[in-house]
Formats: sequence, structure tokens, C-alpha cells
Amino acid sequence: MIESTTPEARRAGYVHSVAAALCSAGYLFPYKSAARLAAPGVLAYALLIVAALSSSALSLWQLRRGPGPRWDRTFWTTSSALALLAISGNLCGAQAVSRLEPAIASLLLRTEIVFVGALGALILGERVSGGLMAGAALALGGLAVMRWPLALDQAGTGALWALGGAASFGLMQVLTRRVIGGISPVAVNTCRLWIAVALWSLLPGVVSGALTRGGDFWALVALAGLLGPFLGRLLIMYSLRSLRAAHSALLLLLAPVFAFLIGYVGYGSVPRGAELVGGALMLVGIALPSLARPADE
Repeated sequence: MIESTTPEARRAGYVHSVAAALCSAGYLFPYKSAARLAAPGVLAYALLIVAALSSSALSLWQLRRGPGPRWDRTFWTTSSALALLAISGNLCGAQAVSRLEPAIASLLLRTEIVFVGALGALILGERVSGGLMAGAALALGGLAVMRWPLALDQAGTGALWALGGAASFGLMQVLTRRVIGGISPVAVNTCRLWIAVALWSLLPGVVSGALTRGGDFWALVALAGLLGPFLGRLLIMYSLRSLRAAHSALLLLLAPVFAFLIGYVGYGSVPRGAELVGGALMLVGIALPSLARPADE
């Protein structure tokens, strides 16, 4: 349930989604560097530990400022379901980023919008408006232009892992959207992260593998964990208070554009002409639903 559909609430939803896209792009660069220092399973496990600790600090700060969350059935069911999806999504993401460049992984992970649109219609009964369909088609077309001619780069398995991560993260958005009116996003985010960490700790060799990593590894993971599963996911959850799941996912298509900009500014990677044209098409597609009438969102 959406708390409000006022213009102010929608603007807040846009800001949260765009900020989430920036975080989703930024976390892949330190994550890629950390992937050279550990196996994918250890990498994803360490990422979740950092995110869980960060979210716990924010939860404690919120508890000092007001009443605590409701520890009801919805809280525990949602946290448990999101924890399982966090495990599958982050494991797939770690496998993908170890095989693909950050910008490529970001592009493939943004196919999440396809899963969100389909699952939102099936699970939430959300109407897919004309503006949203046209915007998604144009944005996905721009995504294809950015990487034309289409290729799987280093290995086809990397693309398949990225698609698995996109499906997991897409389902997370849809499930969150369904219950967002009755949960505390920070509390649920914290609980689902610790459940994921606890379950992952049961796998042989994961805990010892993480504890034996050096300071360079943990510094990179700390930055990636703050930007990705902590801030990025939390901002997405807040955006779903005032935006439909598919609209929020569409705005997250800005992540590949941000990834190419970060690569250019921070790493001197010069965009190709096709990447500039594709990025422009994506921006137009992302803007379409936002320019439509509220009734057509």
C-alpha cells in the first residue's frame, strides 16, 4: 500500500530511486576490486556483514528517537523472505561481477525492470500504463544501444548470473511494495540482513574465508556494503512508499548511466558514441512516466 500519492510524496519517491541508482552504480567499483581478493561466496558474505552492521547502527539511532517497530507476523515473514532473496541476489551478483566489468554487470542487473513489471502485475495487480510501457521499452532499447553489438563479453555464465540477480532483486521490490505500508523499512532491512548472514554462516569455509582476508579486502567491501545492500536497498524501500514497483525499477535504470559516468570521471574510461546515444535514450525513457499524468503512472 502507498502511504500517499501527493506530488510531494512522488517527488520524494523520485529522489529516493535516483539516489538508489547512484548507490547501485557506485558500489560495483569497489566490489569488482574486492572480487580479485576472494571467492564470490566469501565476497558476498562479507558484503552482507558490512550492510548488517551499518543497518543495525541506523536502527539503534531510530529507536532512541521514537517508538520501535512492530514485531508482528508481517515483520518476520517479510524479513525472512527478503533474507533468502538477498542471499540469492548477492551470490548471483558476486558471481557476475567477478566475470564482468562493473558497467556491464550494472547494465545486465537492470533487466530487473522486466521481472518487476511481470511480477508486479501478477502479485500486486499493478496496472502497466502506456507511459510506463513506452518508457521501459525506450530505456531498454537505449541499454541495448549502449552495448551494441550485443555480446556476453568474458563469459556467458557471467550474464546468466547477472540475470539471476536481477530476478531476485526484482522479486524483493515487489514483495516490499506489497507490505511497505505496514513495516519499518530500516527495521526490516536490518533483520533480513542478519538472517541472511546467519544462514550464510552455516556454509562450510565461508566464515574462516572472510576472517582471513586482509585489510585491503575489508576496506573495499566496507565501501561496497555501505553503498549497495545498505543504502541502495534502503532507498529503494523508501521509494516504494510513493511509487509503483515498476516505476521505481524504471528509475533504477539510471544506474548504468551513473556507472559509465563514474568510470569516466574516476577511472578515465571514455564512453563510446553508442554509449552516449544509448544513455540519452535511456534518460528519455526514464522521464516518460514521470511526465505522464498521475493517473497514468
